[in-house]
Amino acid sequence: MKNNSSIAYKWVLALVVLVPTLLIAYKLFVLEYPISALAPVVSYRVNISMQVDGHGEDIHVATYLPTSNDRQLITDEQNASEAFAMTLQADGLNRVAHWNAEQLSERKNIVYTFSVQGERLRYEIPEKMAIPRRYPKSLNPFLSATEGIQVHDPLISKKLDVLLPEKNRTILESLKVIHHYLQEELANKDFSGYTDALTALKLEEASCNGKSRLFVAMARKLNMPARLIGGLILKQGSKRVTHQWVEVYVNGHWVPFDTINNHFAELPENYIKFYTGDLVMFKHTSNINFQYLYKMTRRLVPQQESLSDSRGAIFDAGNLYALFERIGISQNLLKIILMLPFGVLVMAILRNVIGLETFGTFLPALIAAAARETGFWWGTLGFSVIIIIIAILSAGLDRLKLLHTPKLAIMLTAVILLMMTIAAASVAAGFFELAHITLFPIAILTITAERLVIIQTEQGTGPAFKILFTTLLAVSLCYAAMATTILQSFVLVFPESLLIVIALDLWIGRWIGIRALEYFRFKDLIQRPQPGTVG
Repeated sequence: MKNNSSIAYKWVLALVVLVPTLLIAYKLFVLEYPISALAPVVSYRVNISMQVDGHGEDIHVATYLPTSNDRQLITDEQNASEAFAMTLQADGLNRVAHWNAEQLSERKNIVYTFSVQGERLRYEIPEKMAIPRRYPKSLNPFLSATEGIQVHDPLISKKLDVLLPEKNRTILESLKVIHHYLQEELANKDFSGYTDALTALKLEEASCNGKSRLFVAMARKLNMPARLIGGLILKQGSKRVTHQWVEVYVNGHWVPFDTINNHFAELPENYIKFYTGDLVMFKHTSNINFQYLYKMTRRLVPQQESLSDSRGAIFDAGNLYALFERIGISQNLLKIILMLPFGVLVMAILRNVIGLETFGTFLPALIAAAARETGFWWGTLGFSVIIIIIAILSAGLDRLKLLHTPKLAIMLTAVILLMMTIAAASVAAGFFELAHITLFPIAILTITAERLVIIQTEQGTGPAFKILFTTLLAVSLCYAAMATTILQSFVLVFPESLLIVIALDLWIGRWIGIRALEYFRFKDLIQRPQPGTVG
């Protein structure tokens, strides 16, 4: 009977390894899945923080917000605006957010947060392409003079005659000359206010806005449609400085140029477009104290393309995502579901092979899964605060001599109230990650807090908090496994790899060796010479 069980175990183990291996090989070598899709990409979490001091009057604040296009993906937008009501409005090619408050008489904060993933863009302009004489009427606004872009000013015409003495220059030659002139001969200057094209030319120095207006003026004078672009250069940290660059219409494409940072017909992945046109990023009611700040957090995430490139296979990851999206489940939740077995696998190793004692068998894996939305440190802090506060409440309820079920009901309700309070305070302070504390498993938190009190009562405060520490250690290890971006990308493309996790669970299920911590605990007994031995 024992032999049959061992044979069955080996067959099952071989099957759950062989099946996903064959499916993965089929996708890679027959369907030719791109290996590059497994590499994580850079994403930024951008926080636009605005502070307004009101003096009893109505206040209006507006700013441009980025939209998704062929080179930037905007997701997970969140607004926290306290006394302000927010509306979104389309304004030509742009999207504008408006915040309005009535009779505001104190300091209030507006926080708008989004995630963005950019892609590098580069164009090759044909060498011999001539400047067209005519364009569609829709491009006329991008050939016209404006107040800050003095296309027909004699000084700009004279400068172009010096830079381009030969007539009938090609598009590429003309753009190279303009770009080189603005980059090499006009000094870069820190932003100090609005600078029009003519002023930049006269002073021979300007910040990004002055250089960009002069670039547009020169391009339009040569009959090349051009426009200003406003946005942000993403970089870890905080700053108040936005950026402007130029797009020139070439052969049906709007080609980017940035003379300040020497980007010719290209745009790096950390350039994010907010608006098109000669505009200002923020508008607000006059005579108020208004401050703003951009906070940017860099992180690695699985490639979005890995989902779309994996179509047409057995157990298709792209179709799997489409199925979840159809029923309103986000990609983030799908990643949590698919990565949870890895967290549970880590717990199986920690308990069965290492011998680590924690609150609950799979509690650390569940907390780690929930902490994906809060971030590890916020999640750990929120978990610890809730457990300790509810444990104190449980100890107090014990003095009232309540029955067990009503006591748990009170504690569960208290957990919900505490989580809502933390979430509300986090949103008000602009800490959207901590606000996701509401995703934590409520019932398990309640039972864990009660368990902490029981251990403290039976064994003392030291052992109780020792188990709390080991639980947090287990959470960190589960989180590290589940947050690995390469592993996330791999599982999103090859969800059949979860069968390999089952194979590892099967192997651990037959573990009969001594646990690592038990070796240290009983080291003296293990190393003691046995009777009849020589040593």
